[in-house]
Amino acid sequence: MSGKSTAKSLKKSAVFKETKSCGFVSLIDKALSWGLGLLCLLVSISFYTGTYDTAFVKITLLQTGGLALSALWISLLSVQKRWPVTRQNLPWLLPFLLYFGWNFLGYLFSPYKLVGFDEFFRYLLYFSLSLMVLDRFNRDSAKVLSKCIVLAAWISCLYGAVQILDRWFVGIDIMPWRGFFGTRIFSTHANPNFFADFVVFSSCIVTAEYLRTKQKRLLVLLAISAVDLFFSESKGAWIGFAASAAFFAALYSYAVRGIKKHLRKINIAAAVLLLGAVILTGVYAAKRFQSVSFRAYTWASTFAMVQDSPVMGTGVGSFKTIYPAYRKPQIFYIEKAHNNETQHAENEYLEQWATAGTVGLTLFLGLLFFVLYSGVLGIKTMAQSARENRKEFTPQMWWLLGYTTAFFGILTHSFFDISIRFVSTGLFFAIFSALIVRLVMPEEKGKENLPAPAQKSWLALGRGLLVVGVLYVGGYIVYMFGQTSYNVSAKGIGDWVVKGCAWSVLLGTVCTLGWVYIKSAFAARWVRVPVILLLSLLPIRYVFGFFLSDHYYGIAAAFSARGLTDGALDFYQKAIRANPFVPGYRQYRAYILRQTMDLNKTFSPIKGDKKEASTDYARALKDLKYVEKHAPNHAMLHQALGEFYYSYAVYFSQLSQTAELDFERNDYRQKAVENMELAKKSFRHSLLLDPVNEATYVYLTSIALMEQNPAQAQAWIDAYRRGPEGVTEEEFLQTHKRSGKLDQLQMRLWQPPFNYFPSKK
Repeated sequence: MSGKSTAKSLKKSAVFKETKSCGFVSLIDKALSWGLGLLCLLVSISFYTGTYDTAFVKITLLQTGGLALSALWISLLSVQKRWPVTRQNLPWLLPFLLYFGWNFLGYLFSPYKLVGFDEFFRYLLYFSLSLMVLDRFNRDSAKVLSKCIVLAAWISCLYGAVQILDRWFVGIDIMPWRGFFGTRIFSTHANPNFFADFVVFSSCIVTAEYLRTKQKRLLVLLAISAVDLFFSESKGAWIGFAASAAFFAALYSYAVRGIKKHLRKINIAAAVLLLGAVILTGVYAAKRFQSVSFRAYTWASTFAMVQDSPVMGTGVGSFKTIYPAYRKPQIFYIEKAHNNETQHAENEYLEQWATAGTVGLTLFLGLLFFVLYSGVLGIKTMAQSARENRKEFTPQMWWLLGYTTAFFGILTHSFFDISIRFVSTGLFFAIFSALIVRLVMPEEKGKENLPAPAQKSWLALGRGLLVVGVLYVGGYIVYMFGQTSYNVSAKGIGDWVVKGCAWSVLLGTVCTLGWVYIKSAFAARWVRVPVILLLSLLPIRYVFGFFLSDHYYGIAAAFSARGLTDGALDFYQKAIRANPFVPGYRQYRAYILRQTMDLNKTFSPIKGDKKEASTDYARALKDLKYVEKHAPNHAMLHQALGEFYYSYAVYFSQLSQTAELDFERNDYRQKAVENMELAKKSFRHSLLLDPVNEATYVYLTSIALMEQNPAQAQAWIDAYRRGPEGVTEEEFLQTHKRSGKLDQLQMRLWQPPFNYFPSKK
């Protein structure tokens, strides 16, 4: 599309053209606008302590809300008998279609579809919502969305201010998660970086709203936001904030008449802001240099991943599965843990390159350029049109200014952070990119093509079934949420506040969505509408199970920590049944089964039996092999396999000594040898992924001593004390110099019966 033709089309679209619609169409348009706005609001401010991941509720809101909005939009498309992609709008939608289409293709060829489904499903929802915005949004929709984002900013930033004041007035923050990140604030978001990213892009929209409405209270909100950003201590966000502010100033100074006399002051202010951001980044980078090192090693590991699959990439959602095979050992020293999973690359462009390949990265960058180019050219054209006609700037231009700079701020921060990979920013990225293009797209002319009404009997049946479906699914969600709420103890006033807010949001959301569904079905004169809405209730109920699974996992982990194996196994089974796309649940269940060691064949549903009786050995091995198939590099998987085989090798060896019959003794002895060999193989594999773990060397050294092989035992001790290949940092290598468990094994080597002193030979 040429620049001139684009400019012409932008002039035509300076003001949205409104078309007369029937009651059903008007209702759906209003529901889509307010539904998406409220979804953005709830995703920004929602937290819930009743799940293992307190931010999992944001994912649930996206999944259920995204499905409902998509169903409403699809019901409208079905009535109008049209596709959202037409010959007229194809040039505007093509960058979105190419980028999302390539990622969908990549997922189809990905070897690890089960683990990647969560992220792939998110891509589907983002794509659907983006197309919906491009197809149906108008001026009123943009106004509603801006209102909801400003309200979300008020709530998040005011609570951020409360977290700041809690430094000096201890106890003013009554919420149960207070102080989770030390002195860094994170407000209603999952961590300080996510909150800082929200501050960056919401500040651009708030500023544009101030310029449009001249409401002075928005200046107060901007001041609070700036203070919150400082106390979040997010280095990348400061750079993103300064870059977006400079970009905003550049576009604003070009658009506004008479601003040139202040241009020098604006440029100086932008330069000072950028310089301040760089200085703050340097100061806090020096204070927390490990975060800088972590990113550097992660980027290096990701680049190695890119080199092995440069064209196609590894597929959507595959990063967390494949990356551990490339992870630098230095990261284990920085994280001081071995059971952590690095799920993203700390740089959106590198992760796009790794998972979507060079083709996908090119399409992604092309989409970003197209969106920014459309926004900048739209602002230029609208401002020029206002000058020529001597009119005030339209609200559309102010919204375009706010969303374009907000989008630019997200892109800048994404060089250093993973916020875009999480719902709290990813949803806004998808919506902003589509809305910017929508604000400059020309309106398509044409009358609505509505079919003849359906027979009243079929329509009544469809409406009746939908009402029953809405009552059932709504009742199910409320009942199951009540179960999760009942299982969560309230220890203080903050817990009660969280429960009260959670119930208010849940009941309000369920009732509102149910009302919209039923209202839409009764406003429609076509049976296809209640049928489509009824069918959408099935996936909505299903994805709510993902929320329940996270809750069940939290309870199972609590039971496991207390040694209550039956309770842990029961809730692990519930978690697996509610969300089969998380192999890790099976790995954790295998830990429990390794401890119970019941070799009697029994039928136990809570242990995962479906049809046939089994033993704990077979059950645990089945779970671990399932994880190995779908997530072969899962954290601690091969360590868990090694410990499993080792435990049973020792157990079978003990049984061989107490068995009364010769064939039993021989059988147990053979099983002990086989399991010990498998244990050694698994431990060696574990070292390929994690060459830092002390426990692995302890197991391998112990096995060598059992096998009367002191030379091999000494080799494993020396290998640990030497440190992994490629690690040269003395601060990391120092951690290998002393090991209480390996020191004890070394003493055993020096004492009878080994008397092993290789240096004297």
